[in-house]
Amino acid sequence: MADRFVVQGLPAPQRLDRLLRARYPHSGRQAIQQLIGQRQVEVNGRTVWLASWLVSNGDVITVHRAPATLPSHPQRFDPTWLIADEGDLLAVNKPAGLLSEPRRGLDRSSLLQLATAHFGPLTLVHRLDRDTSGLVLLTRGGEVNVLLARAFQEGLVHKEYIAVVAAPNRLQQSGVIDVRLRPSQRRRDQMEPTERGGQRAITRYEVIASATDRAWVRLFPETGRMHQLRVHLAYLEAPILGDRLYGSAHSAPRLMLHAHLITLPAQIFGVERRFVAPLPPDFTPNQTPDS
Repeated sequence: MADRFVVQGLPAPQRLDRLLRARYPHSGRQAIQQLIGQRQVEVNGRTVWLASWLVSNGDVITVHRAPATLPSHPQRFDPTWLIADEGDLLAVNKPAGLLSEPRRGLDRSSLLQLATAHFGPLTLVHRLDRDTSGLVLLTRGGEVNVLLARAFQEGLVHKEYIAVVAAPNRLQQSGVIDVRLRPSQRRRDQMEPTERGGQRAITRYEVIASATDRAWVRLFPETGRMHQLRVHLAYLEAPILGDRLYGSAHSAPRLMLHAHLITLPAQIFGVERRFVAPLPPDFTPNQTPDS
């Protein structure tokens, strides 16, 4: 059922997305902007698809579909998230919907904040997108932090992700995606493929299981660009299920992307180290990846 209301009490014209954020406090900015972009909002009977559209007192707003709500955010570190505590290094299984670190303008909890409150001062070695679940490494500082940061920067860390994607017929059994990426010309929170400029981005993949309408894919990023895996799969017309930015938010209740495995080179600890974050229950394919 549509939500129809009259704008009142504004001291000055206001952006449509900000007005709707106030009306739907349990929905994020991204969900609101996507709703507008999908032409689910009318102003005075006219469909509007610009989040920056200005509305004034007396305007009649019609919202044809309620925006997605944010998941509830934990207020303390859950001990079941801990995969390994090896003195200077911690491996943690981050749940989907939790920020890796605090972000300006957002007062929601982050993995770094919760882990620091539980274990004491920590440093985040690398980040996952808020909607991506899986393996994150943190350190207690010192030399191991410097060595890990250098290993990530030099591409010496082996990372594997598992994704559930749409349109399995678009993918070969395995392949390499070598497509340059640049910031989107339309949205500052997106990346887009480009033939010129941008940065080179390389992803290897292999299909590990498939069904009629989806496939389970193992991903090996050889570079670490923003949203690389999400953009590369969307480029192949096999977007990750639940991807609000590059696919369809309605295909799954969450972004079906999980950081499954990290292997650290022997240069750091003297021997190669391997950490695995088990797959969430909703990822269970016909054939699960090796752990």
